[in-house]
Amino acid sequence: MAVVPLKNMVREDVDRLVAFIRKCVEDAGADGVVVGISGGVDSAVVVKLCADALGGDRVLAVFMPTAFTPAEDYRHTKQMCKAWGVNYSAISIQAAVDAFSGMLLTGKEAPLEKGNIMARCRMVVLYDKAKKENSLVVGTTNRSELLMGYMTKFGDGAEDIMPMALVYKTQVWELARLIGVPQEVIDKVPTAGLWEGQSDEEEMGITYHDLDRALNAFDQGASDAEMAEAGGITAERAAEIREQIRRMEHKRLPARMPE
Repeated sequence: MAVVPLKNMVREDVDRLVAFIRKCVEDAGADGVVVGISGGVDSAVVVKLCADALGGDRVLAVFMPTAFTPAEDYRHTKQMCKAWGVNYSAISIQAAVDAFSGMLLTGKEAPLEKGNIMARCRMVVLYDKAKKENSLVVGTTNRSELLMGYMTKFGDGAEDIMPMALVYKTQVWELARLIGVPQEVIDKVPTAGLWEGQSDEEEMGITYHDLDRALNAFDQGASDAEMAEAGGITAERAAEIREQIRRMEHKRLPARMPE
């Protein structure tokens, strides 16, 4: 089959996402939205889209640092929210993470175990804020993360609205440039911020550039060989990606029930 190349984002895509967010909020009868903002490009794009859709006064961006959160993330999140007229709240989750870690962890676990606790603590904060503000939680999970299961179930994978569900990571960077996200935020190394020094691409063992081209082919029903050609990877790596997508399906679907 002929795989259609990954689409370049244009202004019409921005307009479509803005309209989607606005309609979801209107349909729910909500007063606004709550978004977790990290200092990374994904959350920055979502916050700006929400501000464009609803007006900054109806958007609450919540920054939830831990002890190892870089100082530049504090600065970037505050600057962006101020520039876009968005309500901003900073709430440290370190005490909650420490409490849950002391109760659940033995010290022998991989860093991901504590990272999952962090992600779920953040979602507790967001949903608490959303309830108090009669707002919806807008997620920042993109298409690449969704297919690969690269998010914490009931953590950063929990949301009422998922505007980036069809937008691959490399397209997120394109959207960021279109809507005016600061270049220094766009240029940051992609990280989930779950432990010090963590990097998305290092953890996955592939660049987003190669991964997205392979995922785009997968979404079109391509074979392993066609995914490999599209992504510039081996057929074996393509097969591994396909298997990862299959295994992570439970993160994308509602809980299974008896038929």
